[in-house]
Amino acid sequence: MSISLLCLLTQFFVAASSLHLPPPTGPYNVGTKPYVLKHTTLNDPVAPKNVSKSILINVYYPTRDNAPPQRYLWPGLTDIYDAYYRLPNGTFNDITANLAHDAKPLTKKENNKLRLPTLLFGPAQGGPPSQMYAGIILEMVSKGFPVVTVDHPWEPPYMEYPDGTSFTGHEVTWDPCHSVSNTIHAYRLVDNSAILDALPQISKKLGIPLDLKRFAFFGHSLGASAALVQVLVERHRAASRDKVFLGALNLDGSLYGIAATNSSWVNTRIPTLTLGSSRYFDFTWAVFESYQTSWAKSLRILGGSNHTDYSDLIFLKQANGIAGGAGVIAAERFLEVSRTFVGAFFEMLVGKGKGVLSGSGGAVGAFPEVSFDYNNTGDPCEPAELCWLPEDAPPLC
Repeated sequence: MSISLLCLLTQFFVAASSLHLPPPTGPYNVGTKPYVLKHTTLNDPVAPKNVSKSILINVYYPTRDNAPPQRYLWPGLTDIYDAYYRLPNGTFNDITANLAHDAKPLTKKENNKLRLPTLLFGPAQGGPPSQMYAGIILEMVSKGFPVVTVDHPWEPPYMEYPDGTSFTGHEVTWDPCHSVSNTIHAYRLVDNSAILDALPQISKKLGIPLDLKRFAFFGHSLGASAALVQVLVERHRAASRDKVFLGALNLDGSLYGIAATNSSWVNTRIPTLTLGSSRYFDFTWAVFESYQTSWAKSLRILGGSNHTDYSDLIFLKQANGIAGGAGVIAAERFLEVSRTFVGAFFEMLVGKGKGVLSGSGGAVGAFPEVSFDYNNTGDPCEPAELCWLPEDAPPLC
């Protein structure tokens, strides 16, 4: 048997045996390159000696190179999830996505013609890390938006640098007290500012053309709160005075720090969108939204969805019988809906209209799983069971 035939057969069996994320729907394929940024965090609550000296950045960018299905998660990460869910070793690693590592980026001329901002993404506190949000990230990139992600060592259960250096963090069940979460939230903001400052050198080093003047933020869980607050932080940073921040998107995140305060200081003055889930609600969303003077909406994807479904975990859990079942929204449909509304938000920011975010009759009919909860009107705690009971609040230290 020839080597070339053997390679083809190997690719076939990998594809045939793997769970595959639905391909992104935009006109571009997706490339990715990692970058380790030297960045010191003192009093780091997750680092073994309370000091960390770097963060991991991944740049996802549009490309015309071929992007065949391939495994994209660190085996060290999926081993931890396998053990947590009591699955055979290698189960969670058996997932592929259309992704091209070190692909050739679009030319600077092509990129400038797109005129699309750079998106910064932050994952949930304690994991999963950003590579497990491929379903949403790849979709945005396929539409032409470059996405820069950041992961902080020792915070997620596992992460790995390009040279193979690994960091084993907290357990999957880690649920820190509120003061620790506030500290993590604070260093996330500093991490993001450091990335904004370093992005010109990162773009040059990796050879990826990026818009270095216009940005939008999004994230999941605590990373979502940081996305909203980052706008307020950068407004007061001298290094960002020449930058334009177009909007911020919250994927099912409780608000921390200044974002959770009852103050007009939380007015971002730019469009914001909150996408929630069936089993998660936070009363701080309504307070935050009440102070917004720009466009603001809060929606939820229902159908029995839960907090982690905005990550690729929804596919892995449903495929292995851990989640899903009668009355629960299927992973493929949840991703389709979330991609549609996240994409509509970022396209709205660049002048392409509100689309499904208008809440028109057509949008409501096409997406019956989506609840337009409150938009500067109404009581988000009606019915009352939507809001936290005291025993559900984050633990105090």
